[in-house]
Amino acid sequence: MVALKIWFGPAFVAALAGLGSVEAPQETPKQVESDEPDDTQEADDGVFRAPSTLDVSDDGIVGPPEEIARCEERLTEAGVKFDSSRLPVHENKSGITCGAPQAVRFSSGPGAIRWTGKPKVSCPVALALSRFEVVVQEEAQRHLGRPVKKIRHMGTYNCREMAAYPGWVSEHSYANAIDIRSFTLKGGKEIPVLGHYGEPGAPETPTERFLQGIARRTVDEDIFSVVLTPAFDRLHRNHFHLDMARYRVDGTVPD
Repeated sequence: MVALKIWFGPAFVAALAGLGSVEAPQETPKQVESDEPDDTQEADDGVFRAPSTLDVSDDGIVGPPEEIARCEERLTEAGVKFDSSRLPVHENKSGITCGAPQAVRFSSGPGAIRWTGKPKVSCPVALALSRFEVVVQEEAQRHLGRPVKKIRHMGTYNCREMAAYPGWVSEHSYANAIDIRSFTLKGGKEIPVLGHYGEPGAPETPTERFLQGIARRTVDEDIFSVVLTPAFDRLHRNHFHLDMARYRVDGTVPD
């Protein structure tokens, strides 16, 4: 069993993850929609950061991401290759709000990494992936001495509740999350998350340092709000879950 901290503004909720289930909150978070473009995720230094780091007042809100002003223009400025897409916000038969006000098909970013299947993601995730690619390439060069050429993902959009948290809507419902399965280096060597993450917080091999370095920096540099790894629970033993929720979860090392 692993004890982890989930932050909701200045307070945190202690949850037990692993083989056991997690008790859902007493009240289901509010789901909201907004028609106003959002500029708040860009800090004073011009860096686009995860929403959980800039506004703690909305941590209890679960819903489609805010519309980002000049979304596609910002992606182009960040060196992202993408195709415009649509994922209309709607309610499914289960009463869950699905979709995103802005969506794109992400091809590659400034790290020149090829993504399998051109993932369909929300604008916040696309902007985050542009920063994520830079971190991946820096950690690959630092620990493995060669760049990453391809990232294999396991999916983005899937309107549903969280598998381990009944009552909580998954950020996948808004294409506001991506699950990453493996990294392929120049030369063809594939590094899957499964079996290569190592002891959380105590990596021993270059591959373990590479994977844990990516995960740690993704949290520390506020690239994604939620970062779940094999350190979090068995559901994530084979992938990294990255999302842009309004709340924050560090699932990179045991507490």
